[in-house]
Amino acid sequence: MILVYAFSNRWGTNIARRTLGELQKILICREEINYQVIFFHPRTFFNKYIKNTQYSLIIGLGDFWGEGEKIRIETAVKNAYGQETIYPLAPIRLEVSMPDLEIYDPKVFSISENMGTYNCNWLVFMTQLQFSQHQKTGRQIFFHLPKRAAATIMAKNIFLVLRANSMLK
Repeated sequence: MILVYAFSNRWGTNIARRTLGELQKILICREEINYQVIFFHPRTFFNKYIKNTQYSLIIGLGDFWGEGEKIRIETAVKNAYGQETIYPLAPIRLEVSMPDLEIYDPKVFSISENMGTYNCNWLVFMTQLQFSQHQKTGRQIFFHLPKRAAATIMAKNIFLVLRANSMLK
């Protein structure tokens, strides 16, 4: 099973939420896909959908609050939420257990190692820690989307990179 989630504002009008809606229209694969929206702190979502569930792939979408036109593929997370530690005595930094990513358009995507220290980072860090502590074989990939982009174009580009790298079976 594949999990696709997006962080949303309370109105559901942000780019990650709109892109999730567009992905629901075009993602086709043999595996079941579970689409979910996160409205507030991701702890409840993590406990309900990730902690005790095995997925072959987790795809995360969030809004990138900096400037830029490219979709950022995040490759590392920090043990930090704001000024606090997420999980005491855990590593300071973890590599994201991404699927093999060999084919992508550098005009559309950039590879990033800085997710920030808020909700997106918290969820990817806890998911990665869960994979590490429980020897789960799942993979995750997280896309930070430019806030002023068109959702249909973002969804199409994400779909193309997932398909080109055989992440959808």
